Amino acid sequence: MANHTNLKSVFESSNKNKLSVRFLLVLAGLSLVVGCAGASGDGEWASGNPDSAQGDVTPDPEVPNTPSVPEEEEVESTTPPLAGLFFSFKPGTQTLAYGLGKTWDGCDKEAIVRGGYDSDTKCGNGTVLPAYAEHLNKHFFGCVEKGSLAAGYSQPERVFIRHWGTYVNRNARNSSSLSMHAYARAIDIVKFIIYDRTGKATSVSTHVRDFKGTTAKFYNAFRQCWKDTMPSKCRPGQREYSGSIGIPGSELGGNSLHNDHIHLSFPFCAG
Repeated sequence: MANHTNLKSVFESSNKNKLSVRFLLVLAGLSLVVGCAGASGDGEWASGNPDSAQGDVTPDPEVPNTPSVPEEEEVESTTPPLAGLFFSFKPGTQTLAYGLGKTWDGCDKEAIVRGGYDSDTKCGNGTVLPAYAEHLNKHFFGCVEKGSLAAGYSQPERVFIRHWGTYVNRNARNSSSLSMHAYARAIDIVKFIIYDRTGKATSVSTHVRDFKGTTAKFYNAFRQCWKDTMPSKCRPGQREYSGSIGIPGSELGGNSLHNDHIHLSFPFCAG
């Protein structure tokens, strides 16, 4: 009888220990879930940089859909680009919320067009629709050349784009409709850094406060050139038919939400 009592005690003690272990495991699991939730990237830009508040001219916030890529210092501007290699896109495509995307390698030393998030000296990646990628390769640098000619700048050899993001799945600001960024059909350009054959850099701001003199001439000529690359089926009344949105005082017009950047797009009418 004594042996039976001792075995019962051991059994009950063992069960209590098992319950304690299970309870501790559950607590550990809850802590892990809470910790991961606290590390969410919501509210950050596509490049991994934090949001910044600037009133009515706040840049469009980009919510990361893929892990951010560490930025790299821009290569020397005097390194000659590879003829014919305008934008550099990585092989293959990725699945986005509303289609496929191509990764723009803004750090490719041989590319004529490079770029990075909110910096004149650091490069990074971006994501655009494959058809937009093709259009950029065909027409973007030519429009930079036309803008430079209109402004009296030296012949460009390469350009660095300071931008505020490419693809992000969100609505347009002050709208219930999806932004062109959600379709990977837009780039927000803050500044063009244009290099000639000697390595001399000309900085062209897209901010309303700088819209004067040669900067205004470049701005208007560039946007007109981009509009001219849109197919004839793109007509007034269609969404973003001219391919860009800028400041109200520019030749193609715009709105105050774009007083600090050019929203360069590839509208649905373009393909």
